[in-house]
Amino acid sequence: MGSTVFPAASAGKTMFRTTLTSGTSYTVPAGVTYLNVTLMGGGGGAGGTAGNGYGSKQGGPGSLISSTLSATAGASIAYAIGAGGAGGSANGTAGGDTTFTGATTATGGSGGSGGTGGSGYAGKTGYATNGGGDNGDGTSSSGGAGGGGCIYIEYWA
Repeated sequence: MGSTVFPAASAGKTMFRTTLTSGTSYTVPAGVTYLNVTLMGGGGGAGGTAGNGYGSKQGGPGSLISSTLSATAGASIAYAIGAGGAGGSANGTAGGDTTFTGATTATGGSGGSGGTGGSGYAGKTGYATNGGGDNGDGTSSSGGAGGGGCIYIEYWA
């Protein structure tokens, strides 16, 4: 997930983790003064085929970006989750960017190129390898869609 630097927990506090896969606003919990956030962009969709054989490409995974942010309890922080790219009958489309106010944007993965192969598999949301699967069974078909992006948040309270 990247190299996040975690400040030492204060005595008597508990570490909490949450994963955001939808929505647009996060409210900072009571007693929290910083957040460790890891953003993952949406995976790119895989390329598809027009004939038999092999050669299409998988979609690229979304990038991972980690940040430690100062936070104010009760504050509302805007974010956006990058959608997975669509698998194509030729080229797949790129995944969407994931953003969290105050952190660097995690860009979406690239779409895979078309070729000659078969039905692809879909990427998974919340995994570093969320790019769509290539076509490889020798039939004409579209590539797999990329998995959606997500945001991992850790804090002590």
